Amino acid sequence: MNQTANQAQQPRLATIVVAGGQGTRMGGVDKASVKVHGVRLVDRLTAQQPSATDYVVVSPRELGLPLTCEQPPFGGPVAGIHAGFEYLLHRHPDLEFIATLPVDAPDSPQILPRLFAAITADSSAGVALIRSQDGSLQNLCGIWRTSALKNSFDQLGSPRNQSVRRLLAQAGRIIEAEGTGEEQDYDTRQEADAYISSASENVRRAKLDH
Repeated sequence: MNQTANQAQQPRLATIVVAGGQGTRMGGVDKASVKVHGVRLVDRLTAQQPSATDYVVVSPRELGLPLTCEQPPFGGPVAGIHAGFEYLLHRHPDLEFIATLPVDAPDSPQILPRLFAAITADSSAGVALIRSQDGSLQNLCGIWRTSALKNSFDQLGSPRNQSVRRLLAQAGRIIEAEGTGEEQDYDTRQEADAYISSASENVRRAKLDH
């Protein structure tokens, strides 16, 4: 197989699904395994990934999916992102972009196309984040340039028990894309129940324009 064919098979974008928390605000349950219409949140999210992308789920629990976890577990979201980053780069050393999505935002893959369009249109941007319709910036719903994420980890030092804001402080230029509501996260039992009762039974893959 020639070099051009090998390059064609390499994704430009891959996703880290952050699912390694302890679910404290949801009563200590594993958020990834909460079911909607009989489907786990993590499966609902990964089913909506663009077809030409790869992904890894960060969790200490066996989920039957591509999986990694920081060691020891429960080191916070930045430690989880770092574990996912190393996993993906081992598989795809020439990866250009890495998305981060929280497992409790099960429809968030649908905002990847607008994030991807934003960051590929601005070569100076290190990361593109979603600004939700309520005005809040969603720090875990974003797409990083792989080079910017690597530099951020290099500048940060140990990722364990670090805040996502501190990681973003090392990112360089941050741009925003407007949310659609599909980036909404559900991190309490009440919010999860509301989502379960209102969510569509069908899911669709996001369409990414490469």
